[in-house]
Amino acid sequence: AAPAPAPAAPAPPVPALASAGAAAGTSGAPFVVDADPATLRWSPRTFSVVLPCAEEREYALKTVKSIYETTPKDVLLEIIVVDDGSVPPLSETVLTPDVQKRYRVRVLRHDTTVGLIGAKKTGGDAMVGDIGIFFDCHVAPQPGWHSAFIRLIGENYRRLVVPQITALDIDTWSQVGRGGGMAKCYLTWDADFKWFDSDDMYVAVISGGLLGMSRRWWQETGGYDKQMMGWGGENLDQSLRMWLCGGEIVAASDSFVAHMWRVGDPRTAARYRHVGDASFNRARAVYAWYGEFSDKLQHYPTFASRASWNGQPWYGDLSNILEVKDRLKCRPFSWFLRRFKSIYEDAGLIPEQVFMLREGKTGRCLKYEGHAGTSGSGFGSAMLADCGAEADHRLFWHLGNKNRRDGRCCSSLRAWNTDQCLTHVEGSRFKTGVCDVSGRNGGQSWSLSATSGEIRQRQQCAGVDGGGNLVSKPCLALRASGSKWSKTASRVPVETELYNKARKEHPEVFAKLDRELADADAGHAGMPPACAKASGGCFTLHRQGNQPGECLDEATSFTQDQASCMFFYAQGKEIKSASEGICLDRMNDASPETWGVYGCHGGENQQFAKDGGNYCDSARQCLTFRTV
Repeated sequence: AAPAPAPAAPAPPVPALASAGAAAGTSGAPFVVDADPATLRWSPRTFSVVLPCAEEREYALKTVKSIYETTPKDVLLEIIVVDDGSVPPLSETVLTPDVQKRYRVRVLRHDTTVGLIGAKKTGGDAMVGDIGIFFDCHVAPQPGWHSAFIRLIGENYRRLVVPQITALDIDTWSQVGRGGGMAKCYLTWDADFKWFDSDDMYVAVISGGLLGMSRRWWQETGGYDKQMMGWGGENLDQSLRMWLCGGEIVAASDSFVAHMWRVGDPRTAARYRHVGDASFNRARAVYAWYGEFSDKLQHYPTFASRASWNGQPWYGDLSNILEVKDRLKCRPFSWFLRRFKSIYEDAGLIPEQVFMLREGKTGRCLKYEGHAGTSGSGFGSAMLADCGAEADHRLFWHLGNKNRRDGRCCSSLRAWNTDQCLTHVEGSRFKTGVCDVSGRNGGQSWSLSATSGEIRQRQQCAGVDGGGNLVSKPCLALRASGSKWSKTASRVPVETELYNKARKEHPEVFAKLDRELADADAGHAGMPPACAKASGGCFTLHRQGNQPGECLDEATSFTQDQASCMFFYAQGKEIKSASEGICLDRMNDASPETWGVYGCHGGENQQFAKDGGNYCDSARQCLTFRTV
């Protein structure tokens, strides 16, 4: 735990919180997880900005000045700088008493470095403003940054808000470029987090230290875990506290904070003393909040290989977190998975099944060559290997990434218990990259066709050549070789078994959430936005006279799975993919079986005419359409 800090400046007087109902007051009423939204509204007025600073030197002063200059004086109550063991102390170098007085700075000091988490907890526990803002000690908030925090937290005192994080030019201490900030992450099974994008404002997991929340919500949820040291893992703990205990996390699309990234320039290198163990912190977060899903952690060496110590788990005593969990009657982790259905169900992180991918000519299986968990480089590879024992998880794959056609699962093939999806074939190996759960990375759109046995990405297929080497060729060329794939050793993974069990045994936990998800789905009914804009709506395309039989799927091959049909719309004489807006193309003048989607160019092989219930091209190759 952090040592008691020594204050270097007196605290300003504590303001009275302006409340609406019981939201910001101290009514003493029992805490209700699913509170009436009307009771959560209030009228915050003032900010305490907390800066954890360890050996930041001149950057601490630049950050203080930037905050002071971009925040209205009637809003900025104080800037709390927690000097985490800097030598010499910041109050003797850049944050002298005159500077503190001029910029409303209050310095709290740890004589010994305890790390980012302990410094933020010290500052958070000391803040007196209505809203606490936590920034790193090397940022430049942009003009108007504060407005979204007041508005969004005023709507719900249990709301944690994150700004758009942009890049900082350390020479001019100004933002590089405009917009395009990052804010959203999701939690992976191995207690890591990945960036992602979505069309709403909600954030599953925060990336780190730039955020704001009401002082009341900080106090109710206990702030940070006092047993975590250094940095890393506190974002997982805080995110799960928010969502499971009745709060929420949102991204402020109109609040920008430029951040100094440590990108190789020696001036951006960390100068503080490293303490703590991020693996220890991450374990504390997930063992406290995962509940029965902690069994899944045994699939990852980081957790499975650690032993107990002196009769205690290696991650220590969790009673301080469990006290919050019990006091606030927090929801189970399965609720979080359901709340973010768009990631965990629709992007395949709770897969219906995992399976081996067996290539028929060689009798060998595709094996991921990396380890379980996050790829350190962000990349990996897979090779053909003996199918081996079912205990070897590196042989197992599952469907992943959203299908952009309708936002449901799935459009890619993901190596089980990793963050990697297939991307392309190179040098007799399948290359992999970090999965884009949104489905927007077309390079990861590989699918296995149950009817043709092809692993396919549009008109390109993966298979083996005459020497048994893994290759990628046009599907027409590869079909002649007889290379086909099939699923084998399919099974339901433990994470899915646990999730289904929780949903079945505790329907009351999910009742309200399920209604909200159903209402949200009713608004778009799983259709791409282009379908709402197209004058005639969208349709699926089937073999002529074969309705509702085999349809064209996202790989433009025929499938009997009606849930996989690609959506199209007509625009003039062109038929376009609703997910990407590119044109249906005949591809082969001599075959009504061969279709594709390609950039629109106005050629006759992309021109279609409606003929009764069919669309036909200039060669009278026709497809039957079905309105959806």
